Amino acid sequence: MELLPKDRRILEKGSMEFRPFGVNPDGTKIRDVSGISIRSIVDYLEDCMTRKEGNGARAVEDLCRLLNERIRDPAYHVTPVFLRNAWNSYSYEFVSFVREFGIVLSGDPQFNFNAGRERNVSPLLQILGRPFTPSQIYNMWPYFGQKYAKDSVIFSVGAVTDRSAVLKLQFTERTHQQFGPYARRCAELVCQSAKSGLAMVPEKVHGLPPATVKDLQCMAEGDPCCEWEFMWTPHSGRPVAWLAAGALPALATFAYCRFFHPTLSLTESLGLSLLPALTVWAATSRLFRKKVVQLEGLILEQDRVVDTRHEELREVYLEQAQISVELRQKVLQIKELNVGLEAKIHERTTELERLNRELRAANDQLQELDRLKSVFVSIVSHELRTPMTSIKGYVENMLDGLAGGLTEKQSYYLTRVKMNTERLTRMVNDLLDLSRIEDPYKRHDSPLPVSMSIRDLTAEVVESFQAMALQRSITVRADNPASLPLIQGDRDKLHRVLTNLIGNAIKFTSAGGAVLIETAAESNGFVQVCVTDTGCGIPSHEREKVFDKFFRGATIPQEARGAGLGLAITKALVELHGGRIWLESTPGKGSRFFFSLPLTHPAVQLSR
Repeated sequence: MELLPKDRRILEKGSMEFRPFGVNPDGTKIRDVSGISIRSIVDYLEDCMTRKEGNGARAVEDLCRLLNERIRDPAYHVTPVFLRNAWNSYSYEFVSFVREFGIVLSGDPQFNFNAGRERNVSPLLQILGRPFTPSQIYNMWPYFGQKYAKDSVIFSVGAVTDRSAVLKLQFTERTHQQFGPYARRCAELVCQSAKSGLAMVPEKVHGLPPATVKDLQCMAEGDPCCEWEFMWTPHSGRPVAWLAAGALPALATFAYCRFFHPTLSLTESLGLSLLPALTVWAATSRLFRKKVVQLEGLILEQDRVVDTRHEELREVYLEQAQISVELRQKVLQIKELNVGLEAKIHERTTELERLNRELRAANDQLQELDRLKSVFVSIVSHELRTPMTSIKGYVENMLDGLAGGLTEKQSYYLTRVKMNTERLTRMVNDLLDLSRIEDPYKRHDSPLPVSMSIRDLTAEVVESFQAMALQRSITVRADNPASLPLIQGDRDKLHRVLTNLIGNAIKFTSAGGAVLIETAAESNGFVQVCVTDTGCGIPSHEREKVFDKFFRGATIPQEARGAGLGLAITKALVELHGGRIWLESTPGKGSRFFFSLPLTHPAVQLSR
């Protein structure tokens, strides 16, 4: 049959709308066409392209590629090995795509007709069919047809003689749904393959010439079914054998009658001679029919056993195919999640890099601002210290009477001016010290560390505060063991640390209170100093801020408030020595300030 240009090719369908194998969404197993049919098409395509181009394997790979492009779910993609598995089962839609791509890849419009001639009569059918006549084989066509297209095609047989047979093929409603508007083209592909294979039965099974085919109806032409009449030449060997088997006894009987009973007429002699021939023919025919019936029963019984086993294996492969699909689907979900996760990670990484760049830029800007602030503070402090020193000198001269006598009230005012001038001078000095500590370019001005006794340094600072403590009725004492090891550091800076801590302790301790300084050597190569007071204590929400610059607690009495730089300077000086500082406090009961110093100064370690 020639291709019909007016028909819509199934390739126009684009993607496959139905699952190619496995299990339908409703849970039914897909078993429209046996894998034997697909393998026969694949094998023929490879043989055809090997003869034509010398590379049939590449054609099969191209077939898989084209099929996979039309399969929507990658979990159902196929391989050459998969297509050659005879135990698989496929949907009719998938088979139609295979047939259409066979035409495309081979360039042969009669590809399916020729494939049917070469491959549709399986070796098993050739072996099982030899005891049967072509008419008997055509009568069993519905039985064999169901093996290769189970419940997707309706097979039926019309009139059958020893020379001809009328066979019919019709699609089920489910198959029509798969074909949709492409039913005529799909019917044409099936018709080409089916009728070419059926025409080869006499040749493949009995060595007779192929049957001729007459189209009675065709679904490709719009008819409800495909119906063909196959005609062949019967085998002549068996009638000749029967004739020879009956002729010999007949001739012998006729000769006996004519020579030994000449009185018998010619008619009587012929009649008697036919009796043995008829007897032989009847016995031979009965024996042959009995043998045929026995063989037919044996073959059918064996075929039922094989068919049962075939169905069991087919069910197993159907389950395996579905399990493989489900596993591939899970892998593809996982892959999609990985791709999405990688995209999110890349997006977040890009965003973090952008934020890091902005933070670095902001940090650089803050450092520059901090440097400018330190420069500004240093300049202003230097500019303030000179006039403050001058003011202090003039006030002291006036108090000493160098400018003449003073009234009591004038002396009081000048004394207050002197006290505030000294207070401002201390603040300016603190600002200068802090700017030098924070400026890395000025730290090299610090003297080299020297060995010293922290016990002696503590005693020296405590002694300097005794007059102030006595005036405020506060007890200040140091409790230091005699066996403390020497430390290395900047004596002036550590003197400043102890001065700030002990001075604060006295300042915030009420009359009758006590300040205790304790020093102890630690096993980790550090010396720890603790300054304890019985003052007002520090609330918990302020403890993390007390070492911040310019912080002044809300609970500190107005007369005790300073610039908020003492503890910030103290912390910086301790850290400059490689130590650390912390506190413990209970509101209303007092505070304990700790700092620890290494026995070896970091600068000495670096210089070694």
